[in-house]
Amino acid sequence: MIWGMISPNGILTVKLLKGQIKSNNYLEMLQTFAVKIMKLNMRPNFSFVQDNCTIHKTKEVENYLKSQKIRIIDWPSRSPDLNIIENVWKVMSDIVYDKGQPANLKELEKRVLEAADTINIHKRDIIKKLYCTFRQRLTYVLNSKGCLYK
Repeated sequence: MIWGMISPNGILTVKLLKGQIKSNNYLEMLQTFAVKIMKLNMRPNFSFVQDNCTIHKTKEVENYLKSQKIRIIDWPSRSPDLNIIENVWKVMSDIVYDKGQPANLKELEKRVLEAADTINIHKRDIIKKLYCTFRQRLTYVLNSKGCLYK
């Protein structure tokens, strides 16, 4: 599994995770890795967006993020997929599969990390633009009563 986080400054952070991720693994990753990066790359009073994966919604995770003074945006279930990182996954996937299908898991992992580096070095403007258009996209969905694509 690949966990990813993007920042308004255009930085993509990825972490390769082995096996099935449970809430305790996710909490540990937040504590040892993600929150430190958030605090380095985000402005004060930033908001953290997660999807509605069950491991993101546990009391332990919510309490930990609250204790770190990290505001979580309540992302409604069954909402149009407006999470910016979904667009970034598409860019990353295009880079990973540009050379064809990886031969094995090691090659896939290598390509994922190389794709993240490529985005961070050459394509940060894509992420910045997604952040700049986020409010506009949300407003469009609200005005069209939940329909992103008409």
